[in-house]
Amino acid sequence: MLRILTARLSLLAALVLIAAPALARAAPAYRPPDLDRELFKAKEITMDKFDLAGLVGALISVGRDFEDKDQVDYELRAHALAIAARLDTNTERVKKILDQLKANGTTISESNTRERISSRLASGIRALVRKNDVVANQVCAAYACDIALRFDPTGDAAAKIKESQEALANAGHKADWKDMLGKVVVHPKTPPPKDRQRGPAPNPQNPFEEKEETLSKKEVPMPGGSAKAFARNQSHANALVVRQLEGGNFAGSASSVNATALREKGVDGLIFTFNQDVGAMMNGSLEEVIKFLRVRYDSKADKIPSGYRIELGFQDKYVPKDGPSAATLFTLVLDSLFSGNELDESFACTGDITADGMVQKIGGTSGKIRGATKRGCKIVGIPLGNAKEVADVLLIDGPEQLLNIQIFTMKTFDEAYAISCKTKSAAVQAVLDSFTKIAEVVKTKGPDIIKHPEVQKRLDAIVTKMPNHLSAKLLLEYARGTQPKVLSIAGSFKEIQGASSGIFKQLAMVFFGVRNDADKDKVLTLSISEEQQKEAKESLETLKKLSSHIDPKLKPFTTTVVTVCEAYANGPTADEKPEGYTKRLRDGMEKVQSANEKLQKDPDIMEELMD
Repeated sequence: MLRILTARLSLLAALVLIAAPALARAAPAYRPPDLDRELFKAKEITMDKFDLAGLVGALISVGRDFEDKDQVDYELRAHALAIAARLDTNTERVKKILDQLKANGTTISESNTRERISSRLASGIRALVRKNDVVANQVCAAYACDIALRFDPTGDAAAKIKESQEALANAGHKADWKDMLGKVVVHPKTPPPKDRQRGPAPNPQNPFEEKEETLSKKEVPMPGGSAKAFARNQSHANALVVRQLEGGNFAGSASSVNATALREKGVDGLIFTFNQDVGAMMNGSLEEVIKFLRVRYDSKADKIPSGYRIELGFQDKYVPKDGPSAATLFTLVLDSLFSGNELDESFACTGDITADGMVQKIGGTSGKIRGATKRGCKIVGIPLGNAKEVADVLLIDGPEQLLNIQIFTMKTFDEAYAISCKTKSAAVQAVLDSFTKIAEVVKTKGPDIIKHPEVQKRLDAIVTKMPNHLSAKLLLEYARGTQPKVLSIAGSFKEIQGASSGIFKQLAMVFFGVRNDADKDKVLTLSISEEQQKEAKESLETLKKLSSHIDPKLKPFTTTVVTVCEAYANGPTADEKPEGYTKRLRDGMEKVQSANEKLQKDPDIMEELMD
């Protein structure tokens, strides 16, 4: 039997706005800057007019589209434009760019390169700090240094800018961007990186339709050295990958990544590339990896050969790839060719990496860990910034997940290297063996044994020796009853999305059926089958069970989502007419939208989601 709901489009237009992306997208694309907050006394800035014009122009260039625009994030653009507007309050260029970014996420392009823009920023910073008796100059310079180093952290001017930044910091002048950005502006042309998305890229016609990716292969060169050959010609390890399922949940898995170095005539130095087309972010991450390796082996020319092409390839090479989350794994696999270090086949990791070897936060961690466990991996490395998501795994899945795999946080490449080697240091191996014995005891005697004093003592010893052993740390907290009792903000959104997105998707797909304003009075029909109603009731039950674990900051939002899901799952009451049922659904969806908008105005919530 089908339950039929009829309604006019005008009554449920809110569905378009409230559907799954409102729940799913945790990393919005653009937030305009607050131009009224006083960061420094702009009227007291003392600069030669030509230097001032050059600095303003460089900041505006950071905010505009240029040759490698996709590598500049929207937050940096907004910050740069905020400083430019304060230095030149009469400039129309800043206003036009802000309007363009708000409207569609793009601006009119200019033919600038990153190197040229970075050089102009450095020149402007020098002009500011020369007036060391003017406090406003020094404060403004601190903000400009922060922008310049985020924009181009490894360029020719970076070292001098870092010196200026440190001197300014010692004098008490640091960039403080807190509460600087306004409400999120979402538009379809500027989706966030795939690794930071918690749902499909938005689309004005269908928010569940994935944005088509532009794939390519990029060759990254590296100067050769005096070595006759690589220490190893092949190396491989497991990267953690994740894909979003139709219902909104994430499915993680481990995919072997291999590096193969082959001699090639005509190659001067070394050429690094992929054996398949990948997205722009993955191409960009390879550039950062090679920068790091160049610095790492700068004084070890005898480890670097010449005349090779090195290809990186995934086990499932025919599936499109993008995102920066395999960058740390790429670095380990490529470093293995130079060092000869063999990697542990039971090891897997995820995480972006910078040119100075700092491992950066990514998305989908909990799904990736589950995928690694299913693949039989025994050791997993994740970015330090993703530790909260593993605490979410403990809360949702219990301690068993953390006993099946040893999870470590990684702040630097060296921490990743220590746990990835097939032959580990005696200290690291001793910690691994100790945790394995604890896991065996718990599996034999049951999870309650974790709270035994002797088990706690041994877990504490592991954490003391290796503070980044996250599995041991969380299990120790579990034993002591001090583990987190609620999910992180990101984890809360993820669980809400996973439980409710099927319902929201069904509603939204129907009401996208009429897209022409001339047809706005046509009647739309929503058909709910018995199977769909059964699934909806299961989703509703899941949501109710989750309610005690959801972060309290999201309680009003969660309540409105549950109300809509209940209306969908239970259908109209016995004496309720279709029009009344429609109105009840519509009112509920409008409350979801309102609650969601309030969350987007909360800087603490949005900072965590955008991090």
